[in-house]
Amino acid sequence: MQKSPTIGIVGGGIAGLVSAYYLSQKVARSKIPHLRILLFERSSRFGGWIQTEQLEKKYDSHIFEHGPRTLRLHTGFSSLDNHSTINTLKLLEQLNIFNEQFCPIEKTSASFKNRLIYYNKKLINLNDLSLIFGGKPLRYPPIFYILYEYFSEKGRFTVQDETIKSFIYRRFGHIFAEDIVEYLLDPLIKGIYAGSVTDLSARSVFKKLFNLEQRYGSITAGLLKTRKDKQNENSIHFLFDDLNLNDYSTLLNKYSIYYLHDGLEILIKILVKYLQSLSNIELKFNQTIKKIQFFHNEKNSIEILTQSNEKYHIDHLISAIPSYELANYFDNKQYEILQKQLNQIPFVNMIVINLLYEKKDIFPLEAFGYLIPSREQSHLLGVLFDSCIRQKSDKNKHGSQLTVMMGGAWFDQLRLGQCTDEQLMHIVMNELKKQMNLNEKPLFYSISRLNKAIP
Repeated sequence: MQKSPTIGIVGGGIAGLVSAYYLSQKVARSKIPHLRILLFERSSRFGGWIQTEQLEKKYDSHIFEHGPRTLRLHTGFSSLDNHSTINTLKLLEQLNIFNEQFCPIEKTSASFKNRLIYYNKKLINLNDLSLIFGGKPLRYPPIFYILYEYFSEKGRFTVQDETIKSFIYRRFGHIFAEDIVEYLLDPLIKGIYAGSVTDLSARSVFKKLFNLEQRYGSITAGLLKTRKDKQNENSIHFLFDDLNLNDYSTLLNKYSIYYLHDGLEILIKILVKYLQSLSNIELKFNQTIKKIQFFHNEKNSIEILTQSNEKYHIDHLISAIPSYELANYFDNKQYEILQKQLNQIPFVNMIVINLLYEKKDIFPLEAFGYLIPSREQSHLLGVLFDSCIRQKSDKNKHGSQLTVMMGGAWFDQLRLGQCTDEQLMHIVMNELKKQMNLNEKPLFYSISRLNKAIP
């Protein structure tokens, strides 16, 4: 008979680990100190897609990120607040790695300001766009687009949801929407979600803009109205009360993106080390789950059965794994509808290729990187200029580093799953030569195939 309440967490990626961390913090402050936490990870390592590789000294100890590499200090239009980003800062501080690992990119730096797109077979800088005079890739000055949206018909459209493309065309009309969708949002969405504007939800991706339009009848009117409201600006300070920094607002105003000095996986390693030090938490790796069963009785308990036929009885379950994987653990007959819904969520495959070059200056200009609109018919989604992004920590290192992203919603169409590593590198070398006039062969490279990476 189990004496202590038990919470099970399925998945040892960042979501599962921080769930265990915040539960442990809550337990420490509550009156239930005997709460037991079990975390199940099927592989031999924790961290999920977060995986950092530090190269040998002969390659100047450059860092390859095989998955995510930067974090945001502002959530942008996809969220209504910055709570999650501030929570991450608190986490770094609480784990005592903030001071040595936090490497922010200033908003005034060239690597942040210069955002390039590959347009009409050339790299153009979106930072050169003028509100009044415009510039490529827009056919008209941006002020025209803003005024058109502001004076567009209001109040007749109440929709539950629609695609990003549908939303923009409805608000800006065909003559203006084409430029915005094809040459601004299409590459932006490819860079963030590896998805298509014709598929992704406007309500989910552009939550703030969608809600403003629904409430005020216009995106522009909503932005002007909420700009006057200082409530959100003032309410943010209490969130920083336990963050050991001198000036919280300055941090948000000065920086927008940051990375960790030793790569994102250092956060995983420190989290795992901390959780392993707690007596009420058990981290179980190489534990593949066979079945999850719910018992509807007085205790409402849950049973987890592993492939090695070990049984664990828990009181609450947190899933930190992809929906399609969770669906496999349920009984086919009892949870047929739930399984169907979980399996309906689409995921895209990604290929991430890290490349290290011997020359120091291979970039056309200092920038974050560039994205490629679908109309340019490239095999690449975009290219990140890692040496520019990590300039604060890598400025004394030899050589140059960049990362190529491929696949996403176009993975099957381009038949990338059938390509060997050699074929992928041939494609990449040709694309880089055409797009940024890079003829040099890499000194070292690494190809990561991330299957079903992004929902």
